[in-house]
Amino acid sequence: GVGLADWLTAGDAGGTEWRTPPLWGIGLTETVNGHTFFLHDGRARNLTEAILWHGGEGQAARDGFAALSAGDRAALIKFVESL
Repeated sequence: GVGLADWLTAGDAGGTEWRTPPLWGIGLTETVNGHTFFLHDGRARNLTEAILWHGGEGQAARDGFAALSAGDRAALIKFVESL
């Protein structure tokens, strides 16, 4: 969405659109890349921040994640990291 916009066009994608890569192997990000920066510009320092930065089409998922208890959020992140 607009909150993450870089206003650069890449192929058919405008400055407010990004391809979400598959989540398989996301738990290995730090091991492979030496960091856990996420989103197109690395502004999210971890998966929780990456989820909470979403808006637009991802707003409902972000709101659902934010509504979870701290324990349920941690369990969800642990699951995603296991993929």
